[in-house]
Amino acid sequence: MFDTISVIGGDLRQLTVARLLRAEGFHVFLYGFDRDGSLLGGGADAESDLDYVLGADIVVLPVPVTFDGVTVNSPYSDDPLTIDELLDNINPSAVVFGGQIRPALAAELDERGIAYRDYLKREELAVRNAVPTALAKMQRI
Repeated sequence: MFDTISVIGGDLRQLTVARLLRAEGFHVFLYGFDRDGSLLGGGADAESDLDYVLGADIVVLPVPVTFDGVTVNSPYSDDPLTIDELLDNINPSAVVFGGQIRPALAAELDERGIAYRDYLKREELAVRNAVPTALAKMQRI
């Protein structure tokens, strides 16, 4: 049974995931939202101790997991978690979920025997994610 879940980085969708998981009774660590504390309203608390965060049974990473291949996508963090920190300190029996997991990260997870799933490989999620992504990009133009 899984007791702890870490939600790391990402955008407001990650905060929503953390809140929903807490509402279901899971112990949730939230990491990567230290820049703007006002985002954490509504029962989500940030955790700064990486031992707790990376020791979780389940690790939920953002969409995409990384933009640069070096750090976890954490636009609301002053000190984003690096991919190397993630790999070097993660609970070896954790299950990792992320969106658009790069082949290099997937290979490292495989090499370390860490189970992972790319949730954007599920067609229904990829389609549902495409609409808000397109709308967000149109607003920037």
